[in-house]
Amino acid sequence: MDAKAGPSAAAPLPSLPPALEREVSECGPDTDRFVRLLNWLKDGGSKFPHLYLKYFEEDYREVYTKEAVGKDVEVVYVPLSQIMTTEKAKSSKIGQAIRRSGYSMNCSHSWLAAYLCQEKHNPKSYWKPFIDILPDKYYNMPIFFTDHYKKHLKGSYSLEMAATRNKQLRQEYEGIVRRCPEFRKYHYLEFVWGRLAVITRIFSLDIDGRTTDGLVPMADMLNHHPTRQTTWGYSDKKRGFVMTTTEKVGADQQLFDSYGRKWQGRYFVNYGFTIDHNYEDNDAVINGKLDENDPCYHQKRRFLGGWTVREFQPQAQWNRKSKELLCFFRTLAATEEELSRRPNFNTHFSIRNEMAALVLLEKACEKSLAAFPDSLQTDHKLLKTNKWEDSNHRNCIIMRAGEKEVLHWYINLCRKGRDLLSMPYSKHSSEAPSKELRFRAYYDAHVAPLARSHPNRY
Repeated sequence: MDAKAGPSAAAPLPSLPPALEREVSECGPDTDRFVRLLNWLKDGGSKFPHLYLKYFEEDYREVYTKEAVGKDVEVVYVPLSQIMTTEKAKSSKIGQAIRRSGYSMNCSHSWLAAYLCQEKHNPKSYWKPFIDILPDKYYNMPIFFTDHYKKHLKGSYSLEMAATRNKQLRQEYEGIVRRCPEFRKYHYLEFVWGRLAVITRIFSLDIDGRTTDGLVPMADMLNHHPTRQTTWGYSDKKRGFVMTTTEKVGADQQLFDSYGRKWQGRYFVNYGFTIDHNYEDNDAVINGKLDENDPCYHQKRRFLGGWTVREFQPQAQWNRKSKELLCFFRTLAATEEELSRRPNFNTHFSIRNEMAALVLLEKACEKSLAAFPDSLQTDHKLLKTNKWEDSNHRNCIIMRAGEKEVLHWYINLCRKGRDLLSMPYSKHSSEAPSKELRFRAYYDAHVAPLARSHPNRY
């Protein structure tokens, strides 16, 4: 059903209860808006007695603990009535209009975005205290970057990712307004604002056995950290969202949630931030192509399932993606005699082929690196000496540096792998990578078995 105006939305600003003084004491110029939000939450039954908000700059705040909080402590409770769910969006006036139009959303987030557009224009909306604290602008999102920032991302796959996101948003908006006249009152940028508000704050919830998405005030203000300090979910018994600590947190410490492990591009393009030292989850684009002049072109094409050009986006570790990557390059490197034996390219089958595949892979990585105008050393120096213009520029440097680190990792893997395959296995005891290195997994799976199986080759 449509949201109705609540007393806090229509009435003058209530006086601040003593219990809320700490919550808004460090909200800076946003104090008025946060007084309204916190009163609205308290009046609606939400609870967060151990937390307060700290203001840093426009549209950037952090959630802190008032006192030391133990493990397994409930730090946030938000009743269903104050959770903006996809079902509520679909049942709203604009949601029903879109459903009647017959338009099928390409992304489920668009339902909540449309609902936010409707409620933002309603001065008596029940959700007004919540909507008023949402960012007005998202200057940190790469989809809004001008050429000034784009030049710092030359060579990065994030540029194409952001361009694709812009295209998808435009197609969704135009699809809605084409079929649903009622939505034409909302500008494209308002719709984009709604989609960004959703993707940067969304929670996936199971409510009464049904999976849905929801915007959860207060809980959505926790920042990301790879090591989560909280766990959360919807409690059918309590009829609300519950967030609980997973470890002890000291007094006046920032409380973090985790958005889950993601590659850097997703953090950057979807959320507008980057993760320092994201070594295990950074990735990069590596392209492989079967040469049309290859004498075994047709045979190799059959082995590749018809794919002659592939774009890979692996992390700097030996996993499923890196295995698929090397499988492709083993096929490219195969000779006619090797193809006649119908080898399994998913694993090693000869020292010659493995070394040839590593040569081709190294060249592909070097080609990807050449697309970046600045070296990895330059990026590391800029970050170490804090020689960046602003947070957007810093994010650009971290994004591109992460990609280069991955490419260099594969180049080193190729070189070290060939070096080890060129020497007797008896020398591997002193030359093999240590077990804690990520390269060790590839060595154990392919280099060592090949060297051991050809003891008389040297």
